Amino acid sequence: MFFVIERWESVALRPAQLGPQYLASVEALLRQQVEGKCLQSVGYVVCVIRVLQNLPGRIQDSTGLVVVAAKYQAIVFKPFKEEVFVSRASLPASYTFQEDDAMPSFSDGSLALRTGGEIRLKLLGVRFEASQIFAVATTNADYLGPLEPRDAVAP
Repeated sequence: MFFVIERWESVALRPAQLGPQYLASVEALLRQQVEGKCLQSVGYVVCVIRVLQNLPGRIQDSTGLVVVAAKYQAIVFKPFKEEVFVSRASLPASYTFQEDDAMPSFSDGSLALRTGGEIRLKLLGVRFEASQIFAVATTNADYLGPLEPRDAVAP
Protein backbone atom coordinates (compact mmCIF):
# COMPACT_ATOMS: atom_id res chain seq x y z
CA MET A 1 0.00 0.00 0.00
CA PHE A 2 1.22 3.52 -0.73
CA PHE A 3 1.26 6.29 1.88
CA VAL A 4 2.28 9.93 2.14
CA ILE A 5 4.40 10.48 5.24
CA GLU A 6 6.15 13.38 6.95
CA ARG A 7 9.53 12.64 8.46
CA TRP A 8 12.68 14.36 9.76
CA GLU A 9 16.08 13.45 8.35
CA SER A 10 19.52 14.98 8.88
CA VAL A 11 21.79 15.80 5.95
CA ALA A 12 25.44 16.87 6.08
CA LEU A 13 26.58 19.66 3.75
CA ARG A 14 30.14 20.58 2.81
CA PRO A 15 31.10 24.25 3.32
CA ALA A 16 31.09 24.76 -0.47
CA GLN A 17 27.34 23.99 -0.49
CA LEU A 18 26.45 26.85 1.89
CA GLY A 19 26.21 29.56 -0.76
CA PRO A 20 23.22 30.87 -2.71
CA GLN A 21 22.11 27.33 -3.59
CA TYR A 22 21.92 26.25 0.08
CA LEU A 23 18.24 25.18 0.04
CA ALA A 24 18.63 23.37 -3.28
CA SER A 25 21.69 21.55 -1.87
CA VAL A 26 19.74 20.43 1.20
CA GLU A 27 16.90 19.12 -0.98
CA ALA A 28 19.25 17.36 -3.42
CA LEU A 29 21.19 15.65 -0.62
CA LEU A 30 17.96 14.65 1.11
CA ARG A 31 16.60 13.09 -2.10
CA GLN A 32 19.87 11.27 -2.69
CA GLN A 33 19.90 10.00 0.90
CA VAL A 34 16.33 8.64 1.14
CA GLU A 35 14.79 8.04 -2.31
CA GLY A 36 14.91 4.41 -3.36
CA LYS A 37 15.85 3.26 0.14
CA CYS A 38 14.00 0.87 2.43
CA LEU A 39 13.51 2.41 5.87
CA GLN A 40 12.41 -0.23 8.36
CA SER A 41 9.92 1.99 10.18
CA VAL A 42 8.13 3.39 7.11
CA GLY A 43 8.82 1.07 4.15
CA TYR A 44 10.32 1.74 0.72
CA VAL A 45 10.65 5.47 -0.09
CA VAL A 46 9.43 5.95 -3.66
CA CYS A 47 10.05 9.70 -3.88
CA VAL A 48 10.35 12.88 -1.85
CA ILE A 49 7.42 15.18 -2.65
CA ARG A 50 8.82 18.32 -1.05
CA VAL A 51 10.90 19.65 1.82
CA LEU A 52 8.60 21.28 4.38
CA GLN A 53 11.06 22.80 6.85
CA ASN A 54 14.79 23.14 7.51
CA LEU A 55 16.21 23.77 10.97
CA PRO A 56 19.32 25.94 11.28
CA GLY A 57 22.46 23.94 10.54
CA ARG A 58 25.04 23.01 13.16
CA ILE A 59 28.73 22.57 12.49
CA GLN A 60 29.86 19.03 13.19
CA ASP A 61 32.99 18.73 15.32
CA SER A 62 36.11 17.34 13.63
CA THR A 63 34.60 17.22 10.11
CA GLY A 64 33.58 20.81 9.39
CA LEU A 65 30.33 19.60 7.81
CA VAL A 66 27.09 21.46 8.48
CA VAL A 67 24.34 19.11 9.67
CA VAL A 68 20.83 20.29 8.82
CA ALA A 69 17.63 18.61 10.03
CA ALA A 70 14.99 18.70 7.28
CA LYS A 71 11.31 17.77 7.50
CA TYR A 72 9.96 16.34 4.25
CA GLN A 73 6.92 14.68 2.70
CA ALA A 74 7.46 11.44 0.81
CA ILE A 75 5.50 8.70 -0.92
CA VAL A 76 6.33 5.31 0.59
CA PHE A 77 5.36 1.74 -0.29
CA LYS A 78 4.74 -0.57 2.66
CA PRO A 79 3.19 -3.99 1.99
CA PHE A 80 1.10 -5.64 4.70
CA LYS A 81 0.33 -9.24 5.54
CA GLU A 82 -2.86 -10.49 3.79
CA GLU A 83 -2.65 -7.71 1.18
CA VAL A 84 -3.53 -8.76 -2.39
CA PHE A 85 -1.79 -7.11 -5.31
CA VAL A 86 -0.63 -7.70 -8.88
CA SER A 87 2.99 -8.70 -9.38
CA ARG A 88 5.26 -9.73 -12.24
CA ALA A 89 7.19 -12.28 -10.17
CA SER A 90 6.64 -15.68 -8.48
CA LEU A 91 5.10 -18.81 -9.92
CA PRO A 92 2.90 -21.47 -8.32
CA ALA A 93 4.40 -24.97 -8.03
CA SER A 94 1.74 -26.47 -10.34
CA TYR A 95 3.05 -24.50 -13.33
CA THR A 96 5.48 -26.19 -15.71
CA PHE A 97 8.20 -24.68 -17.86
CA GLN A 98 7.74 -25.03 -21.65
CA GLU A 99 11.19 -25.27 -23.24
CA ASP A 100 9.94 -25.36 -26.83
CA ASP A 101 8.63 -21.78 -26.75
CA ALA A 102 10.88 -18.99 -28.00
CA MET A 103 9.97 -17.01 -24.88
CA PRO A 104 9.91 -18.80 -21.51
CA SER A 105 6.39 -19.50 -20.28
CA PHE A 106 4.75 -21.44 -17.47
CA SER A 107 1.36 -23.14 -17.69
CA ASP A 108 -1.06 -25.29 -15.69
CA GLY A 109 -3.10 -26.11 -18.79
CA SER A 110 -5.79 -23.44 -18.48
CA LEU A 111 -3.71 -20.30 -17.98
CA ALA A 112 -0.13 -19.43 -18.81
CA LEU A 113 2.29 -17.03 -17.20
CA ARG A 114 4.80 -15.61 -19.64
CA THR A 115 7.77 -13.32 -19.21
CA GLY A 116 6.42 -9.87 -18.39
CA GLY A 117 2.97 -11.30 -17.57
CA GLU A 118 1.02 -10.26 -14.49
CA ILE A 119 0.00 -12.39 -11.53
CA ARG A 120 -2.32 -11.57 -8.62
CA LEU A 121 -1.04 -12.85 -5.29
CA LYS A 122 -1.72 -12.59 -1.57
CA LEU A 123 1.06 -11.78 0.89
CA LEU A 124 1.46 -14.32 3.68
CA GLY A 125 4.28 -12.55 5.46
CA VAL A 126 6.42 -9.44 5.14
CA ARG A 127 9.85 -8.83 6.69
CA PHE A 128 11.81 -5.58 6.64
CA GLU A 129 15.59 -5.60 6.87
CA ALA A 130 18.08 -2.75 6.79
CA SER A 131 17.73 -1.99 3.09
CA GLN A 132 15.28 -4.55 1.66
CA ILE A 133 11.73 -5.83 1.91
CA PHE A 134 11.16 -9.60 1.79
CA ALA A 135 7.74 -11.17 1.28
CA VAL A 136 6.22 -14.64 1.03
CA ALA A 137 3.09 -14.88 -1.09
CA THR A 138 0.60 -17.42 -2.40
CA THR A 139 -1.65 -17.83 -5.42
CA ASN A 140 -3.71 -20.62 -3.81
CA ALA A 141 -7.03 -18.84 -3.23
CA ASP A 142 -10.02 -17.66 -5.22
CA TYR A 143 -9.34 -14.92 -7.78
CA LEU A 144 -5.56 -15.26 -7.42
CA GLY A 145 -3.09 -16.41 -10.07
CA PRO A 146 -2.12 -15.34 -13.59
CA LEU A 147 -4.21 -12.59 -15.14
CA GLU A 148 -5.61 -12.85 -18.62
CA PRO A 149 -4.13 -10.44 -21.18
CA ARG A 150 -5.84 -7.05 -20.90
CA ASP A 151 -6.62 -7.02 -24.61
CA ALA A 152 -8.42 -10.39 -24.51
CA VAL A 153 -12.13 -10.16 -25.31
CA ALA A 154 -14.56 -12.22 -23.22
CA PRO A 155 -16.93 -14.50 -25.23
